Amino acid sequence: MSRLVRGELIKMRTTRTALGFGIASVLLVVAFVLLTTLAGDPDTLNDKRDALNVGGALSIPLLIFGIVGATGEFRHRTLAPAVLIAPDRVRLGLARLAAYVFTALAVGVIMLAAGLAIGVPILAGQPGPELGGQEYLQMIGGGLLAVGLVAALGTGIGVLVRNQVAAVVGVLVWIFIVEPLIPLASEDVARYGILNSAGSVGIGGGVADDAVPFAASLAALVGWALVFVTLGLLVDRRRDVE
Repeated sequence: MSRLVRGELIKMRTTRTALGFGIASVLLVVAFVLLTTLAGDPDTLNDKRDALNVGGALSIPLLIFGIVGATGEFRHRTLAPAVLIAPDRVRLGLARLAAYVFTALAVGVIMLAAGLAIGVPILAGQPGPELGGQEYLQMIGGGLLAVGLVAALGTGIGVLVRNQVAAVVGVLVWIFIVEPLIPLASEDVARYGILNSAGSVGIGGGVADDAVPFAASLAALVGWALVFVTLGLLVDRRRDVE
């Protein structure tokens, strides 16, 4: 299994996909933190945590990374050589999943480091309560959990759908059009959507009275990832290799 994971990591190092998403994610972090800390004028504990919620608020690029990486195997027809080496499609799928999650975590570390390096000095000069060591640890741990889980979710969606354009467009439509409309039907259901769950996990749990508990948000995000990864593996093992 470890050899399969190493093989998937080598493939990622020799393509520009991971590098491109990594650079784009870090640039988004810089823009996001500058916007939320300077223009957002955070003056409460919750506002300051939201301003540095890099892992949760900016996890969407890594969700798309998982989709693009997984669907790339089908788009570029590189799956057949891998299956010849590892005929067990489930083991191969799990190795691919592990490689994408590991890469997302590496990018997440850089994102969090960049966000904190820029945001902490700016927030130090803002009025209101200051974030303590516990809050920063919660954001770091929660941020890494968020990016790892959304990368797993993206990989599961990519393997399940297989068509790269359909998968990416479908996810973007769901997140930016469908999920924002869910509160019209049920506020409680909307709180456990992909974007809201990732945001809550990334911040390490909200401090507001009406915030979703960290454990509940984490369970929801794990559930999203587990459902699509399981469906993807089950469907993929029955597909013909093209």
